[in-house]
Amino acid sequence: MRRIQLVLVLCVAFLFAIGPQSSIAGPYTTPEVLPIHNWSGFYLGANLGGAWGSTTAYDNNGINTANDYWSWAPSGFTGGVQLGYNWQIGPVLYGLEGDLGELGLGGSTTQAYVPFIYNTSTSTDIDFYLTLRGRLGILFNQWLLYGTFGYMGADTTASVVTACTFPPCTVAVNAQNESFRNGWTLGGGFETALSGQWTVKVEYLYFDFGSVNVSGVSNGNTYSWKLDTDGSLVRAGINYQFGWWNGFNN
Repeated sequence: MRRIQLVLVLCVAFLFAIGPQSSIAGPYTTPEVLPIHNWSGFYLGANLGGAWGSTTAYDNNGINTANDYWSWAPSGFTGGVQLGYNWQIGPVLYGLEGDLGELGLGGSTTQAYVPFIYNTSTSTDIDFYLTLRGRLGILFNQWLLYGTFGYMGADTTASVVTACTFPPCTVAVNAQNESFRNGWTLGGGFETALSGQWTVKVEYLYFDFGSVNVSGVSNGNTYSWKLDTDGSLVRAGINYQFGWWNGFNN
């Protein structure tokens, strides 16, 4: 949650820094009147960014005498498309947005227990993802500062491969779980209007896919691990607003 708070604080600071600047007009000049952008309506766009996360494995079996949990940090590039609808009431904007794409989050680690000649390799790969989120924001001239919260799911493969061949330990397990995992996401960002019906944005999302159990069989016994996965993504996007109700209104 500290990451979310830090990003939102930076967004607010950035908005104040790039806000309209005062100038001294000459005796024969008139102040420039900025057009007012109407944010209401449908929009469609695309995004690119980067993602990083953390997966923690908990041993449910008690066979890892040197440690019962460990973590690793998968990372990767992300990209996709978004579709949404905005409602604008004065300076307040609220709406719904859904997006889908490739999360590209992957990573692995290996725990070695030398006294027992014991190795455990764990990995996480997250590919296709989708979200459905609400948005609530405040408008500052051409700028929108918003928060977002909702559903996020992703196609995830998590595995644990462990081997202990030094007698009396003879455990060899290949445990894997491939599933579409459901979770939640929370974040925020800022967006600004360009000419015509185009806008651009920068956005941060924190996501949590909860826990999943992976299990395998060795010597007639079933062994299992619980894997927790969460992470963050930062992305930049561009949107095009549709309909006669969109665009700049003077």
